[in-house]
Amino acid sequence: MTGPPDSKEAEKTYLSRSGGGAWEREKPFPPEGTELFTESLELLNDFVVAMKLLQPGPEDRILDLGAGAGWASDLLQRMNRKSVAVDISTEMLRVARQRASRRPIPVVAGDFESLPFTSGSFDKAVCLSALHHVPNMKIAVREIGRVLNDTGVVVFSEPGVGHDEKPWSVSATQDFGVLEQEVLIESLIAMCRDAGFAHVHVCPISYVIPEFELSDKEWRAWMKLPRIKRPIRAAEKMWRALLELLGRGKDTALFEEAFAMRLVRLLQVPVQEHPFVIASKSAERRRARPQYLASLEVSGLPPSAKCGEVLTASIAVANRGATMWRHASSGGVQVRVGIQLLDHDGRLTTKDFARAELPHDLTPEGRASFAVSFAAPSAPGQYRVKFDLVAEGVTWFEPVGTKTVSVPVEILE
Repeated sequence: MTGPPDSKEAEKTYLSRSGGGAWEREKPFPPEGTELFTESLELLNDFVVAMKLLQPGPEDRILDLGAGAGWASDLLQRMNRKSVAVDISTEMLRVARQRASRRPIPVVAGDFESLPFTSGSFDKAVCLSALHHVPNMKIAVREIGRVLNDTGVVVFSEPGVGHDEKPWSVSATQDFGVLEQEVLIESLIAMCRDAGFAHVHVCPISYVIPEFELSDKEWRAWMKLPRIKRPIRAAEKMWRALLELLGRGKDTALFEEAFAMRLVRLLQVPVQEHPFVIASKSAERRRARPQYLASLEVSGLPPSAKCGEVLTASIAVANRGATMWRHASSGGVQVRVGIQLLDHDGRLTTKDFARAELPHDLTPEGRASFAVSFAAPSAPGQYRVKFDLVAEGVTWFEPVGTKTVSVPVEILE
């Protein structure tokens, strides 16, 4: 679809002509004295759902597409994630640089249809209600695919069916010359496939269960369900009832069908009007796994020692998570061996008893074997020494699924 003449130029000056500076500076929160409660909730909800789908890690390079005044990048930075905000409007990006973030937001002026980045520059990308302003969405999606690496993932959250006919869209087009388009699910999926994304799905109940995904084929079948005429549907139910009579059907087939039909009818309209679509460059289906997960083995810890004596054990660890483990000299989030002290019954007495450094960085699926040394407790008694890993300032590994190792030791006077 082509929009108003020079819609890109209109986007560049939209902020100054619309008088929306106060909103853009505070977005997604309403400026003081304004009533934008609903709009703020919708923006925050879109951001949360998109991030649950994207699952960005602390080491990921994230591209915030059509970032406007950088509100999504601001939230990402506050959540210890790294992003670059790209937008066609330098006016918007100037506001982004002035936001009260921890650090100035990295911004780049650029056109969706010709992104100013080298191929494979980013791990993840997010596009929140921006693609529908682009005259040639197909070229834009191809460009997004180009700047993502071989396992890159992008999440789109766009206005869907009928958006271009909404009163506010018509007004924006007439008053400011910007382009307002509807983004249709099957068309967007096709664009992503044409751009080389191997895994593309619409997420129809993303507000509740982000991991529930439908392919374009499944989406078409889902859309067809409520259009099946009653006689055909009744015949299908009779057939299922016969299977149930013969013991070959589900015990509650008819109830499940009625519930499913109600759910389909309820969800189709909001999904069409505001779809979330996730596309991955990797041929493997996206499977979110914990950022920090490990397997570890411990051996060689002496069964007894004197108070304060230096104890040494051998430890073998493997990175089973999705994030690089950084050791002390690498910068960023550091991962260390965390040693906790338990009493004889296994109850925690000292959580931060000791730390031990990794010998080097460990990529996902990387392994390392090394020795750890620490001072024995200063008081005699029966103890257990528990070995875990800890991402400093983020999490211990045990609460997210790592099986720890606990070794008994007797401390003598």
